[in-house]
Amino acid sequence: MQNLVELFARVWNGTFAGISVGQLVVAVVVLLVFLLLRRFFARFIITRLKALTSKTKTDIDDHILAALQQPLMFLFLILGLSFVIQWFPFEPSIEKVLVQILQSFVAFTIFWTIFSILDPVSIFFDTFLKKIAGAVAHEVKDYLLKALKVFVVGSGIVAVLAQWGIDPWPYFAGIGVLSLPFAFAAKDAVSNVFGGIKLLIVDQTFRVGDWIESPSIGHGIVEVVTLSTVKVRKFSKAVQTIPNGVIAAEPIINWSRMTNRRIKMDIGLTYGTTSDQFKNILGDIRDLIASDHRVDHEVTQMVHLVGFKQSSIDINLYYFTKTTDWEEWRSTVEDHILSFVKIIEKAGASMAFPTQSIHVEGLPEGFNVTGIVEKNVSR
Repeated sequence: MQNLVELFARVWNGTFAGISVGQLVVAVVVLLVFLLLRRFFARFIITRLKALTSKTKTDIDDHILAALQQPLMFLFLILGLSFVIQWFPFEPSIEKVLVQILQSFVAFTIFWTIFSILDPVSIFFDTFLKKIAGAVAHEVKDYLLKALKVFVVGSGIVAVLAQWGIDPWPYFAGIGVLSLPFAFAAKDAVSNVFGGIKLLIVDQTFRVGDWIESPSIGHGIVEVVTLSTVKVRKFSKAVQTIPNGVIAAEPIINWSRMTNRRIKMDIGLTYGTTSDQFKNILGDIRDLIASDHRVDHEVTQMVHLVGFKQSSIDINLYYFTKTTDWEEWRSTVEDHILSFVKIIEKAGASMAFPTQSIHVEGLPEGFNVTGIVEKNVSR
């Protein structure tokens, strides 16, 4: 029995890597204790916190707690390892490696926590993004989140490597050189993304539902907007997809943002119309436009004689309706045209149509022009 006790004592006091087996066993027990505490924390503390957050009106705190749960539980492993390093004497080389492992775990946990809470915290910026990005707010958010996550992951790798005395920047420089061919291949995609940012966020040129016109589109209604493309429903009901890089370089007319719709037309009257008839017609047309509540009287209104044409003397009308709705505008134009025709008829004048007068001098005696014309017409 005594030999067995001595055997256990020799084994217990035997050293490995500068520490005794007994110290290693105690260190393992300490780590197990912290792992048990981690389990207790998960089962009781986290469960209680989840019960509290479930009673709140918002679910943002639930998402934040879910994101923090794993990093918080990983802290118990860090605390256990820290306790072992502080309380047990290791050889300097072994202790240095353990300290580097501990510091790496700390750096990893910090950036893991930041990475985990990016998604739930981003909810707080939804309102702001909707104000500046409108229809593409969700997509802008996705792009920003992806960029932030890549940045956090890269920063975490740099932080962990720094604990081991490794300078990662030469490797990143090499990756940058190798990525040049991919950058050239993706230049169109990058151009489209920056074009979308310019159109939709910086300039806010249009939004979903707007009627726009551009050289590459013609006319159409914006139906879908992303950071890379715009889908437009043409008036033929076909859908046209245009890269943002293309449309961003073109002049764009946004017809949906006009304040009024314009009515512009010419009325040609025959040369037999007298000056008094012209005065009466112009006065009645001006009175009609001035009394119509559908016309915006605060913007330009012009009704004038504008010129002598080949077959007519023209009256030009230039004014605006209050409505910008196309159907209401067409209905107003129709009513006005009918009223203009009545005014002209009331004045006893006639609307002109293209005519030509032929003057013939010195016809032979007995030559019947009327008969020739009638014969040609009958044919």
